[in-house]
Amino acid sequence: MLKVFIIVLFYYPLSIGLTFFQKSFLTNFHYPLIVVTGHYITKYLVGYIGRWMVECRKKTKRVRLSFRDQLRYIAPIGICASFDIGLSNWALEYITISLYTMTKSSSILFILFFSIIFKIEKLRLPLAINSLLIAAGLFLFTWKAEQLNVIGLFLVTLASLCSGVRWAVSQLVMQRDDSQITVRNPLDMIMHVQPWMLLAILPLAWFFEGAELMNESKAFDGYSVVLNIFLGGLLAFFMELSEYLLLVNTSGITLNIFGIVKELMTLLLAHYLNHDKLSFINMIGLVLCLTGMIFHAVNKHKKALGSNRINVGSDAEDARRLLLAEVNEIA
Repeated sequence: MLKVFIIVLFYYPLSIGLTFFQKSFLTNFHYPLIVVTGHYITKYLVGYIGRWMVECRKKTKRVRLSFRDQLRYIAPIGICASFDIGLSNWALEYITISLYTMTKSSSILFILFFSIIFKIEKLRLPLAINSLLIAAGLFLFTWKAEQLNVIGLFLVTLASLCSGVRWAVSQLVMQRDDSQITVRNPLDMIMHVQPWMLLAILPLAWFFEGAELMNESKAFDGYSVVLNIFLGGLLAFFMELSEYLLLVNTSGITLNIFGIVKELMTLLLAHYLNHDKLSFINMIGLVLCLTGMIFHAVNKHKKALGSNRINVGSDAEDARRLLLAEVNEIA
């Protein structure tokens, strides 16, 4: 529990800080895809150095997946993660942090959907009710929003869909029993995923922003831009590291509760720092969203407790049978 608490202490400021940092930086530098590309390069270089240091210290080679396994399991994670992060940063150019945060929280719907598709979860009535609560909350939250931008809303919704695929497949890879393709170490996961993320974002960055950046490059302070991209990349690296650590070390209930608290903190900070406006209907939507998330977390907790009771009961029954067998042998 202490380990998880320490991870969360790193995750919250990194995640919230990166959101506000990116919003501020992109206000003056309108090339979100170029910025994200720089982040991916930074994360790969930092991860490469970190993994090399770990290998030198332990004198053992880290896990390396074959190209076939990477193509089957890692490529979908990398491509979806690339679009998730890239589109999210792009959306911040058009919408407020409040609207971005609540719309991005719809990723829970997509995570549930793909978890059912990949047979990680089973479709149940509580699951459907929770999903409807969150969907209704998101609809009301964006209802007649003064700062609503259709392009920004579309981009962040598409990013949420990519996030659903990303985390569902990540859970399969990091928690499955097949030791040949399991990547449990977050550093190894980052190193395998980053090249695919970079490969996916480069064509988009060049097509949408490359020519314009080349024409206006003299209008920017190159050193300042590179420094801000590097700092953002460092924040993104450690945030992604903490996300994978939480995925490996916590249950779904814990991860969801942490997410709910983080959304609340981000919204409150956006309201007070950036003066983002929320109407009464938007607030009702917020309450419905959070209610759906909390109910989902509670249901996951009940399911986990039931599973533990079954396991304990099975262990006790096995022990009883073993004891009776030993008694019969003695007799």
